[in-house]
Amino acid sequence: MRDVPQQVSQGGVKKRITLGRGAGIALAVFVGLGVLGAVVGEEEKTPVAGPEAVASPSPEEEVPAVDVSGEAQEEKLPEEQQKALDEAGIQQPEDGELPGMVGENLQFAQDSAQAAGFYVLDDQDASGLGRFRVMDRNWTVCSQEPGPGTDPVDTKVTFYAVKTGESC
Repeated sequence: MRDVPQQVSQGGVKKRITLGRGAGIALAVFVGLGVLGAVVGEEEKTPVAGPEAVASPSPEEEVPAVDVSGEAQEEKLPEEQQKALDEAGIQQPEDGELPGMVGENLQFAQDSAQAAGFYVLDDQDASGLGRFRVMDRNWTVCSQEPGPGTDPVDTKVTFYAVKTGESC
């Protein structure tokens, strides 16, 4: 590789500089690492969340209360806490209708959940291999939690998907 002369204007005086072979290689490596970092960094982002999103509940909080008959109960705040929230003008999150997305591509499922008002989203590799999803359109939803139905819009929605063409 030849040295490539460059003209640089500094204070009205043109100077000629030369990038040596090592500088050209260093520049190429720097640009390559920047592109690689952008691609790898894309997978490390947290799930998309809107302004009304709240922190994900701990695993203990995700277990619904169960009465003696084994039926899940809707969680309700104690009367004093609910009254305090009402007086402060703080409302409980509204409910939304979560669509069923099994069989759809992952990107469409995420877009549909957001259109229904659900912004706390997660996705997992349903094969159990723990693969990263670089292009969500190339993955097919096998199952979702919670299933389709009415839920508070701050509910965490998890889509379990496999690469398109793989069986669930």
